[in-house]
Amino acid sequence: MKKVLLLLLVASVVSPAYSLDFSLMKIKAADLAVKAEAVPAPVPPAPVKEDPVPQDLVYKFQQFKNDLSRLENDTTWLRSDIDRLEADARRIEQGGSNAFFGSDLRRMSMDMSRRSNDAQRLAMEMKNLLTLAKKDARLNQLASDMEWSARDLDNRFQFEVQNAAQNLEWTVRRVDPKVIGYDAQWNASDLSRNCRDIQWKTRDLRWDAQELVRKTQP
Repeated sequence: MKKVLLLLLVASVVSPAYSLDFSLMKIKAADLAVKAEAVPAPVPPAPVKEDPVPQDLVYKFQQFKNDLSRLENDTTWLRSDIDRLEADARRIEQGGSNAFFGSDLRRMSMDMSRRSNDAQRLAMEMKNLLTLAKKDARLNQLASDMEWSARDLDNRFQFEVQNAAQNLEWTVRRVDPKVIGYDAQWNASDLSRNCRDIQWKTRDLRWDAQELVRKTQP
């Protein structure tokens, strides 16, 4: 009987303590839950809005593309024209005559000097476009068109026009100046030199056009 009373006494003492400890645990858990709910969820940053491309920049790209395409079209038949002059020089070398050869060669040399100046100007303008380039689909399309024209120009002068002009110069130098004209050698030499100068510029244009395509890629 004493043992039973002792057990009842211990139970009555332990039970309230255990109940109090359990209640404190529940309060702490509820408090943590409230705090967790009070912390706001992170808000994702708003997407950065790209500045619209100025219309004057689009115009500059369009104008340059037109100028480069114009130079490319102007040189489409250049190799054939130089080959024709070289054939005339060969006929003169073999005893034939051509009263217009000297003036035709002089005109060709002057035209090539003009093209060299145009290529120099375009090469400088291309450098400027590289500093203004922005990532934009329209600009990228224009830059791609420029790359096509620059590539065609570079290939034409590197593999066709330079060789034709060099052959013309060699043929003219073999002919007596009294027969072919005293200024023919100078004009043929200038023509060949300008063709080499243009090819150096078209090479730069081609590389810069490729870089412009990369810089405008959206």
